[in-house]
Amino acid sequence: MESLVRMFATIVGNTSIIRTLERALRAMGSVQRLADYLGVSPAQLEDWLAGRGKAPNAVYLRALDLVASGPFAAPDRAQARRK
Repeated sequence: MESLVRMFATIVGNTSIIRTLERALRAMGSVQRLADYLGVSPAQLEDWLAGRGKAPNAVYLRALDLVASGPFAAPDRAQARRK
């Protein structure tokens, strides 16, 4: 039972990471631009988007910060991001 819970947590975590990367991709407009922003190769980013492997936490957090600074962010946070 415990291994099933761990497996489910991994799947949910990976889905959350993929969803964040997809939103960051929409914000940046291209795989190349997002890969450059994240400091990874486009091929590696495409693998993570396809669910092949898991993006490192640092990459996930950078993508999450990008998404959080997007059009739905509080005005002061979005403005600080543009500076």
